[in-house]
Amino acid sequence: MLNAVFLKIKEKLSQRWVKIGLLLAIIGPGIITGQVDNDAGGIATYSIAGAKFGYSMLWTLIPITILLVYTMNITTKAGIVTRLGLAELIREKFRIKLTLFVLALVLISNMGTTISEFSGISSSIYILGKNIGGNHLMWTTILPIIGVILAGIIAWFVVVKGSYKSIEKLFLTMALFYITYIISAFLAGPDWKEAFRGLFIPTLKFDSAFLFTTVGVVGTTVAPWMYFYLQSTAIEKGIKKEDLKYSQIDTTVGGIFTDIFSFFMIVACAATIFTHNLPINNVEDIGVSLAPLAGHYSAYLFAFGLLNASIFGAFILPLSTAYIICEALGFELGMNKKFSEAPIFYGIFTVILIIGVITVAIPGMPLLMIMRTSQVANGIVLPFFLYFLVKLAEDKGLMGEYATRGFWRIFGWTSVVVLTVLNAALLIAPFIVRADL
Repeated sequence: MLNAVFLKIKEKLSQRWVKIGLLLAIIGPGIITGQVDNDAGGIATYSIAGAKFGYSMLWTLIPITILLVYTMNITTKAGIVTRLGLAELIREKFRIKLTLFVLALVLISNMGTTISEFSGISSSIYILGKNIGGNHLMWTTILPIIGVILAGIIAWFVVVKGSYKSIEKLFLTMALFYITYIISAFLAGPDWKEAFRGLFIPTLKFDSAFLFTTVGVVGTTVAPWMYFYLQSTAIEKGIKKEDLKYSQIDTTVGGIFTDIFSFFMIVACAATIFTHNLPINNVEDIGVSLAPLAGHYSAYLFAFGLLNASIFGAFILPLSTAYIICEALGFELGMNKKFSEAPIFYGIFTVILIIGVITVAIPGMPLLMIMRTSQVANGIVLPFFLYFLVKLAEDKGLMGEYATRGFWRIFGWTSVVVLTVLNAALLIAPFIVRADL
């Protein structure tokens, strides 16, 4: 009798370990996509939200997180069920002219976001240099340019010479460093009561600056590019239908942690820059301002987090763009293929990298405006893209028993309407982009 009980316990433990092993094997695409969503443009947008509006914009993270997890889950599901990339699905299910229009919008916003990644690399090195070497030309001008060029070269070699498995391990390691923003927020000494009030009590303003930042926060968190990358890498990883529940744990955790880190970014700047009413003209001002208000360690952590996130994004945004174009036009693609096997895929990746490096290396480029505008562009494109995504997810002919229905189908269409109204409000608000943005 006792032996039978022990055998039963052993069997249950064995099954549990098998499940944990499956989960660990599948984890990757969701967590990586979610964390890289907090890229240079995202950090700039969240930091500006905290610096200009304090804790009042924190509440937007709750509905945005729900939307992010929802869209990541249905995107992964579509890829695993159909074994087709998102651009390929859109091409097959919708009219070609409309498809090309939406893809063109996504590609334009992707290019702007890629440039913003290299802007983040330059800005992070400037912040570190400013805190170490003062205003010396070497620290504030020459090293940022060298850093941008080196980052581009490293990104090219890692992606072109690596495999999906090795690159995924690198990306998962980089995702761990977002903890620097949690530490930085605590060092800033925020008013946690006000922070949680801002998180749970909505603040609404029909004001161009507030709306511009809100659209940016939505666009940087629920960015169209991420779904193309997420779906393509889920397929390339070889995740099967029977593993769908584990994949959705991956995407859910990735989406939630994305906005946990976003919360701390906003809090850090609200507690320092907003509280002391400091002017912010570029990303460098954010990092430099943190030093006297929250200590040099806080500034270093902010700069290191920005550098890590920017390099992370510099890998993935060009990759996402290459996936989109190759899926839409039917070219060979994938990180497991050699350059000779997928020359168009790696060629697009290379061109996007070069454009990003050259643009940012030009002295005097308005890096903060590039970062913020790219995220607002994502937000403006999002309703168009989300329409396609929700339409695909509810298609029973395509998804079969996995088609979205009930509450989540209603939620998807409601999101499309709400985001469209938000964009319309931005467009009709007076003085949409003011000089002080």
